[in-house]
Amino acid sequence: MRDYEELLRRVLGLVGEERRVEIEAEVERRVAEDPRLTRLGALYIVAGELGLFEGLKQSSSTVALSKLVGGLSSVNIEARVIGLSKPRREPPAIYLRLGDSSGVVDAVAWGAAVGRLEALGVAVGNAIYVRGAYTRERPDGSVEVHLGEQAEVSEAGPGQPPLEQFFAELPEVFEARGAVDLRAAVLGLSDERSVSVKGEAVGVKDLLLGLRGVKAEMSLWREQVGLLDESAVGKIVYVAGAKWSSGGTLTTSIRSSIYIPEREAHEPILLKIERELPQKGMLLGVTRESVEKVYSEGLRPGQLVLVRRYRYMRAGRSWALVPLEYESTGLEGEVRPKLMRVGGLRVGMVDASVEGEVASKSPTTRLDTRRGEIDFSSFWLRDESGSIYCKAWGGAVKMIEELREGERISLHFVRVVSNPWGEREIYVGEESFIASSEEPT
Repeated sequence: MRDYEELLRRVLGLVGEERRVEIEAEVERRVAEDPRLTRLGALYIVAGELGLFEGLKQSSSTVALSKLVGGLSSVNIEARVIGLSKPRREPPAIYLRLGDSSGVVDAVAWGAAVGRLEALGVAVGNAIYVRGAYTRERPDGSVEVHLGEQAEVSEAGPGQPPLEQFFAELPEVFEARGAVDLRAAVLGLSDERSVSVKGEAVGVKDLLLGLRGVKAEMSLWREQVGLLDESAVGKIVYVAGAKWSSGGTLTTSIRSSIYIPEREAHEPILLKIERELPQKGMLLGVTRESVEKVYSEGLRPGQLVLVRRYRYMRAGRSWALVPLEYESTGLEGEVRPKLMRVGGLRVGMVDASVEGEVASKSPTTRLDTRRGEIDFSSFWLRDESGSIYCKAWGGAVKMIEELREGERISLHFVRVVSNPWGEREIYVGEESFIASSEEPT
């Protein structure tokens, strides 16, 4: 059966998908006339009568994506579509991200190939066979597949890895170079804002992504802004072709795509409210996976609740968990998250929590900046896995002034950034919180 489907795919790649009914009807007629004939044998006869043997011979071989190089004028590939942009009309183009068992490449369809993709109904998750593509080497040395006017596209047979295999979980993609394909839950969305890029006003929306207690921000730009709305909160998304910016934020481009499978991400969480925070209306809460800044008018320190539905909202430079549906558990006891170790911190992590010892501390100084004079302070935090430089500006300096060298502390709601030399640093902001490890969280 598989041999029949493979041959049928190759035949339709030559004569066009629109002739499928005609070809299969002819195969069935041949089998009915001669019961000794298999469907595969009948298909070979039909292909021979159509004069397709030479074409089948030429189309029989495909190239693994990892073996592609720039400059190939005619190449056949078979791959799963893991990313697909919306069609661009002037000039007609669709950006794709394709994967097989050997690797992943970017692709772009032009002109008539756009219509062929649309006629076939290609979507994320489909496996396709492309005949007559060509390749180009991009300035960064990567290879891009082009589907031009002569390229033929048809459905591929089974054999490609499942879609989820191409997407790494969020905690695995920090500090990755180049394009990344990741899977994470949408925890919150900011309001759209406008920024000036070369004199042009451009729309931007920030997302908070998370998985297994680790969080990162991703920015949607231009036409990507409309890809997600509040209905995406609480769902798993597959993001194809995102990149890390120099500032440690995931960004998208016209080549990126976001796919939402039909399943929810949110599981009920057990939330313990520990204390009030200095920011108005904010509470410090803990779950089994993370320490959270919580915004709620109904919760109080000491409460242990089961939160069934929630979202995150922007709170300054950090994010706050907003419980939407919750109930008291009637339970007692402690909920203790596992804080991160210094060696596990990665550039791009936001609202992270880490525990360690204050190894050394610098006195507060005043620095001249473009916005005037500002207080600055820093210290080194260490544990058995390593050490990291921590810095604070402005109002956050007061928290550091109270620290003592040798004191064991926990830092909450901090960002992990990169300095000009590519080294990891912790940024302590006014929304951050520092507690002695001897205190309750």
